[in-house]
Amino acid sequence: MSYFVHHPDKWASANIDLIEECLEKHEKTVVIIAGASSSGKSYCAQILSQVLKAKGHHPIAISLDSYNFGLSGIISNKVNLHYFDNSLKEIRKIAADIKSVIQDIPFNKKYDDEAIKKIEPVISKYFSREDKEKFLHGLQEEWKVLNFDEPSVYDMQEASEDVHTLLKGGKIEKKQYSKVVSERVPTGIYLDGQECDVIIMEGIYALTPSLVACFDHRNLITNFIDSDPKTLYLRRIIRDAKETSASSVFTTSLYFKYIIPSYIHSILPNKESADVVFINDMTFLEMKEGTLYTTKMEMKTKSWEAVDHIIRHSTLRKITYEKDTYFTSKDEPLDSQNILRLRCYSDDEGKTYVPSSLVHKGLPKVRRDGKCIRPINVLIKEGDFFKVWNSEMECLQDFAKAGCLIGPVQKKIKWKIEYKNQNLTIRYVEGQGYFVEFDKPYVKEAIEYTKNTIARYEGK
Repeated sequence: MSYFVHHPDKWASANIDLIEECLEKHEKTVVIIAGASSSGKSYCAQILSQVLKAKGHHPIAISLDSYNFGLSGIISNKVNLHYFDNSLKEIRKIAADIKSVIQDIPFNKKYDDEAIKKIEPVISKYFSREDKEKFLHGLQEEWKVLNFDEPSVYDMQEASEDVHTLLKGGKIEKKQYSKVVSERVPTGIYLDGQECDVIIMEGIYALTPSLVACFDHRNLITNFIDSDPKTLYLRRIIRDAKETSASSVFTTSLYFKYIIPSYIHSILPNKESADVVFINDMTFLEMKEGTLYTTKMEMKTKSWEAVDHIIRHSTLRKITYEKDTYFTSKDEPLDSQNILRLRCYSDDEGKTYVPSSLVHKGLPKVRRDGKCIRPINVLIKEGDFFKVWNSEMECLQDFAKAGCLIGPVQKKIKWKIEYKNQNLTIRYVEGQGYFVEFDKPYVKEAIEYTKNTIARYEGK
């Protein structure tokens, strides 16, 4: 039966207890940390390593991510499997030669027509003319359905062999995978099994039964790191935007098409076999990350008469009709300021709406000057929505399948006006009232007049 925890200190403590019990009977122990993509496995491995060192232990941590075959190997292996029934004996050499060509090519062009022209001469020696054409065709077809989150992406056999080498006191070269070039890169760093008593291996498929079966369960400790679906999505998209060259459109498409199905069918079932399960939801520090923006000066009123007066005495610049749909997770407070929002616009005064953008807003910064500074992450910018989904409903269904709750939904009307030489926006939010937002530079007279007008119509 798994032991569930919700705090990193408790999780680390539970593992320390199990590790020290194992070390009473064995010279070394293996700790496996598996879980969802972006659940915080690497973070947990770092925490556990720090605690172990503080207690006098000597951990070595390796990541299954570092055993990624790279785009040259992933795609080549897929072609070998689906087009040649795994009959290509020199597939590793073929992949190595392809790597030499595509490593420095931008991500979205790795297997385009120009890249294929460059690949052709370096692999010709391995094929007949007919098989070469079949292989090159296969490269482009497999590239179209690339899934970074399935077991075949990782060299599980090599990872298992490295762990066993360390257990026997041998040395291995530390592996490293670059998300910038999407390939393995050399490190020149060696890890010595004689210098460790705890081997930590983390990765989304680290609890795959075939891999776990390679180890002696008497000195094996297993962990599963999980989180709520909203956190998992935000972490993945925001992380990849920082660490990879892939666009948010590509990452989001990949997330719902491949990552979520892989998680549900191949990763989540392993949760039941874990000794310890850590529910690692989004932290306060994470919710404060993003591009910062300052909230403008704003007044609120529920008086339509006051708003109508201001609009009638202004120059109207633009009216927009919006609908915002908010995605939440189970047990998330309704007043949560960790916002994930889909925005739609209407061209027919609110009769129908067309989806436009997907945005995350984190927690406001605490400041002494009274200003509201809030982080924002534009996940899908305006104009890119239909590069991911065909309709609003398709988007909502994807988030629902991922485990997110849909709602609430807010309809808004915005009037952009010039009022007594002051540019401002009046925003009506269904069920909340009207918000008058002033653009910089501020015109003191207009602000005072607006304030007095609202007070007069509200009877203050």
